[in-house]
Amino acid sequence: MTGDRLLTSLALLGRRKGGAESGGARAGLEALEKLLGADAIRASVDYYISGEPGSELARSVLWLLHPRSAMDRCHQIYLEADQVEDRRAAVELLRVVADSHALQWIPLYLNDPDDQTQMWGIGIVDQLLTSSLVNFEDCAAIVTVAASHPNEHVREKATWIRTNLTRL
Repeated sequence: MTGDRLLTSLALLGRRKGGAESGGARAGLEALEKLLGADAIRASVDYYISGEPGSELARSVLWLLHPRSAMDRCHQIYLEADQVEDRRAAVELLRVVADSHALQWIPLYLNDPDDQTQMWGIGIVDQLLTSSLVNFEDCAAIVTVAASHPNEHVREKATWIRTNLTRL
């Protein structure tokens, strides 16, 4: 992208209703996601799942950006992957790229037959609360269900969340 096109793109991304400009950290991250493009974001998710050298750096960048396209790709991989390791990795990555939109998927992950996927699922709730991306009220029902989950580790995490993160 040339310098002029980049500046024009940024100017358009900064416009909100009424033609007024806005900014801030979240707006900047959303602009970066749009400039990089959803295809590049999804490819970064795929690269992380592959475990190739540099995959942890891809994870770090995705964590910083919290792009919606990465969340959607993680969930898509979970739904479509044949290998349990890929489904696990997708939910694990979702733990650090998720926002409140991912809460709707947590019951699915908690009902997965794989114990580790279940743990990553409740880990998403932990991370969202710790990062102040949701309030406890947003996920209280999930934590209540997790507190009586068959997986002992999920139950322990739910108890820890209820004990330590209810004020968030």
